[in-house]
Amino acid sequence: MQRDAETANEGQWSTVAAAATPWIAMAARPSRPSQAAAAGAAPVPAPRPDWCPDSDTRDHVIARRNVLAGLWAGGLLGLEGPDLARYAAGMHRADFEVPGDADIVAALLRDLGRAGVQTTEGLVRQRLAAFHRQALVQTLCTD
Repeated sequence: MQRDAETANEGQWSTVAAAATPWIAMAARPSRPSQAAAAGAAPVPAPRPDWCPDSDTRDHVIARRNVLAGLWAGGLLGLEGPDLARYAAGMHRADFEVPGDADIVAALLRDLGRAGVQTTEGLVRQRLAAFHRQALVQTLCTD
């Protein structure tokens, strides 16, 4: 039976949203001394300038994006549990082959095509962009 990647059930991502709950709790914490004082909490020290270099942040966002893409594609492939987790981790590793997104897009298109899931490169890139935005939110970063 062929499934269409564009019309796949989005409800399956409630587990992904549940995994983001600790991040939401962290976001609710006051991060500036003035906010902490207003909330009656002890002030939070300012982060060191070397705490989170831009390249590390970018790499974490891209890694999270690739895992989210792997979870999406794995769901379309009918994977569950440990198999789905292994597939998502494999998508993360697939991005180390060549610079840019070409390797992850090719891997997703190859795997979805083999399983008979109708999709296009444009749709895969559109989903990657959506997962990138989601990864930014989940890692509390801005673009």
